[in-house]
Amino acid sequence: MDTKNGKTAGELIAELEANPEFVARQREKEEALAEKVREWRRAEQPLIAELKKVGEQVETVWDLVNTSRPYPKAIPVLLEHLQRPYPDRVREGIARALSVRGARIGWEILRDQFISAIDQKAVGSKAAIGFALTAVSDDGVLDDVISLIRDKRHGANRITLIGALVKSDQPRAKTVLEELQKDPELSFQIRKSLRLKEHRKRHAAQKRKTRTRST
Repeated sequence: MDTKNGKTAGELIAELEANPEFVARQREKEEALAEKVREWRRAEQPLIAELKKVGEQVETVWDLVNTSRPYPKAIPVLLEHLQRPYPDRVREGIARALSVRGARIGWEILRDQFISAIDQKAVGSKAAIGFALTAVSDDGVLDDVISLIRDKRHGANRITLIGALVKSDQPRAKTVLEELQKDPELSFQIRKSLRLKEHRKRHAAQKRKTRTRST
């Protein structure tokens, strides 16, 4: 596709790659990122050592994030280390690894870590903890979810908790969602999530109807 000045994207990329200053800047960025990764790997070594003690032979916590197999013995280790002052990227990996049903045992820890990050500007780990809360939530912790999502001090990170309300069939969850549709930080995602839930319900009903006809 032609660009505005008549050059193709490929031609522009070729020009940039032939520019020594551009190449040098790119190399600096790549080296800086590589050093960051090494820093994160060094920082998470205490966690990796304890994970290996419970049978999880991983090089980084992100190996758990990227696996589909269960790792129940790792959950208590992850919960304990989530409370340590790791770099935000490491904490994000721990929280994402805790976005599994087995982490329901650590609800209070996840909740408290979400709250304690209230003044942190780094949104990576806070958002990941919010998604973990949604993943492990059930109606037994609905009051906690409602309290957190109503607390505007959590800002846009409250978006991560919408799913916990959407998946609940409790009338009060529906009431709070209706209330929060007036919140400019949440309204778009709430409407989107509710439309998706309704679509899934219709799809499931259609599948049931199809199965009934075929029997």
